Amino acid sequence: MIRGLLYGLKKFWSEVFSGDLLILFLSIVLAVTSISSVGFLGDRLKSSMQMQASSILGADLVLRSASKIDSKYLDLAAANDLDSAEMSTFLSMVITEDDNLLTSIKAVTASYPLRGELKIVNSQGTKIKHFGSPEPGNIWIERKVLETLDLMELDKISIGNKNFIVKGIIEDYPDRNSSFVGFYPVAIVNINDVDAMGVIQTGSRVVYRNLFSGTQDNLERFEKSLEGMPANIRVQNALDVGDNLGEDIANSTTFFNLASLFTIIISVIASMMAVRRYASRNLLHTSLMKVFGASKLFILGHQIMQLTLVAIFASSLGLIFGYGLQHLLLSTLQGIINADLPPPSSRPVILGFITAAFVIFATASPYIKILSETEPIRILRNDFNIKLSSNLMIYLVAFFTMFGFLGALFQDIKLIIYIVISLILVTFFLYLIGRLLIYGLSRVKFSYGTGWKLGLKNIVQRGNDSILQVIIFGLSLLFLVVLAETRTDLVDSWTETLDEDTPNYFLFNIQQYNLDPISNYFKDQGNVVPDFTPLIRGRLLSAARPGSEDINFDNLMEREANLTWQNQLPLSNSLVEGEWWTNGNEVAEVSIDREIAESMNLKIGDELTFSAGGKTFSVTVSSFREIEWQSFSPNFFFILSPAAGRELPNSYITSIKLENSQKFMNNFTNRFPTITSVNLEAIIEQGKSSLASASLAVQYIFFLTFIAGILALIASVYSNRDQRTKETAIMHAIGASRALIFKSAASEFLILGLLSATTAIIFSIALSSVIFIQFLDLIYSPNLLILGLSYLFGIGFIFIAGVISIRKSIYASPMITLRDS
Repeated sequence: MIRGLLYGLKKFWSEVFSGDLLILFLSIVLAVTSISSVGFLGDRLKSSMQMQASSILGADLVLRSASKIDSKYLDLAAANDLDSAEMSTFLSMVITEDDNLLTSIKAVTASYPLRGELKIVNSQGTKIKHFGSPEPGNIWIERKVLETLDLMELDKISIGNKNFIVKGIIEDYPDRNSSFVGFYPVAIVNINDVDAMGVIQTGSRVVYRNLFSGTQDNLERFEKSLEGMPANIRVQNALDVGDNLGEDIANSTTFFNLASLFTIIISVIASMMAVRRYASRNLLHTSLMKVFGASKLFILGHQIMQLTLVAIFASSLGLIFGYGLQHLLLSTLQGIINADLPPPSSRPVILGFITAAFVIFATASPYIKILSETEPIRILRNDFNIKLSSNLMIYLVAFFTMFGFLGALFQDIKLIIYIVISLILVTFFLYLIGRLLIYGLSRVKFSYGTGWKLGLKNIVQRGNDSILQVIIFGLSLLFLVVLAETRTDLVDSWTETLDEDTPNYFLFNIQQYNLDPISNYFKDQGNVVPDFTPLIRGRLLSAARPGSEDINFDNLMEREANLTWQNQLPLSNSLVEGEWWTNGNEVAEVSIDREIAESMNLKIGDELTFSAGGKTFSVTVSSFREIEWQSFSPNFFFILSPAAGRELPNSYITSIKLENSQKFMNNFTNRFPTITSVNLEAIIEQGKSSLASASLAVQYIFFLTFIAGILALIASVYSNRDQRTKETAIMHAIGASRALIFKSAASEFLILGLLSATTAIIFSIALSSVIFIQFLDLIYSPNLLILGLSYLFGIGFIFIAGVISIRKSIYASPMITLRDS
């Protein structure tokens, strides 16, 4: 074995640049580049989110409630060696002598924040040292409050019954949120000043939080002790923060994984063809080595050393390319990922080498076995054909090992199963089509007078090789077409989420008496007709299923929620189950967001009990809805029928689209100072930038898979090039013209391309629909342009590559060709 390894090392550099090992080398480079680029990116994102998750909450763990939290949890935390802090958040008016501004007030203890950094500066921008909360009687405010109310340091303001002195400007703080409170500027006060303000009354909307930090073991022990905690207290763990990257980046990640998976599969296909040709070309050499006394272990050592070196060098180059591609992806995704990411761990590097090892094992192990067991008698029989039938078991082991590895690598068994089933079905149908082609052509009587008839006859004579090429062409084209459709439609779906009519302003705190004046103002000044939506603050109290007992309603939202009532189904909503009310003025019903209903284990016909405006009422679940949250329109988890919601106290909200909005909204604010407006333009521009970044990143990953597909097609075309070259030389020798040989090869590859492309297009539609519906949550409709171009590309590429592959042999001397072969 040792001598074989040394011999393989000696011969490596002379054989690595042969066409077969070179294609194997490039296939592994592409597979490792694809998986490592996504691996490096994912690893850095995961590390970043783990580092920043605690800062997002301001703690490692948070208890959150709409009512005061019992102090026993603070005592329990101290018993578990955890640090703790308290915070309450509410809206109130910050009042000066001349003006006022609705502000989000954060009342905190001196230990806030437990994680992250609270930056307080003076008016010159110099950082101020502090102990987490201002002294009683002092207040820190965001710069927007300072500018809006024309304040300076040491100015006096009042909140409720309490006067404060401005002692600092909030530059940055952790635990930012995206709720309605997050739209308001922030002020931080000492928690001991809350009672003196007198602004928190019965029914006031307040969020209470207890913050905790410590070691992971202590946190886990503390969290276990929280079992039996009241349902109105929610637990937020920093380990769970950041799991939802947003739909854009989530779908981008899904596409990246899909592209990486396809790249590996296509690389395996290319590697199979390369190794097959490598083994065929080495049968004679191996047989001669056996004649001169080489042992089976020597042959194994020789082959293992060469393939090991291919894996090492290809993996190293792939990791370099993958790291570079990851930097390119990060630069394009900067609109979505706004963070300085930590360096990656060694995991993507290890995965790169493991990927190369599995690709080589899955593709080369059957052929290594054949080469090591070849007998010298082959030379006397002139038998250098590879028969895989006797090695079927090792091929099956390699196949299932490879897909087991892919399942562990991508951790998405559902996706892997779909791909494997599709692969098996398409392979079977391609084999069946190839077999029917051979059978049909064998029944036709050919004359050798024309080139195309000769080409069809060659397909029959190379029966098994022709079928194999149909399968390889079809599979390579299938994955390329599916990925091209997915890339195009995914980018289009992102673009459609932010169309020209997307609202750019959101208005709320609108009262009944404001409706007509605001409508008239927008109609007269901006030719805009706002659509007002009722906003009701309520609380879901309980759920029941008529005729059933002890129903477990999981994750019941026993907390405050925004409700509304509507006659008609909103445009940004669509029914997925049940019916919209036709007699909503008489029957108290509710329509629920589908995801919320599933999380709470609700069904049509269940009864929900709410409290709102001092009233308790029950409604029947009549339908579930799918909500387009990207529409920037007012959307709600719960929509009541008019009979249930019309008499409840409510304010109104609306979203509008304005041109030249800045001056218009300044005048509006002066005219209606009590109405709160939120400018969505910055958010929309950020969204457009994010979509453009994600789209560009998708293009890069697709291009990588596209190269792998081209390589697989080339490997398939060249898989029987030696046989074709020999046949071409013989035809030359017996007097066939170059034109006749060219026509025969061209017709052969044209037929193979037509069959492969047609089958790939048909099955790509089926596989694309599964991926869109099951994994991207999008509606699939075949992209005729992509399908048409892919069909023409597939036929054209196979035809051109096939002709090029035999072009040299057509013009070469038949004597030289036969002598070399």
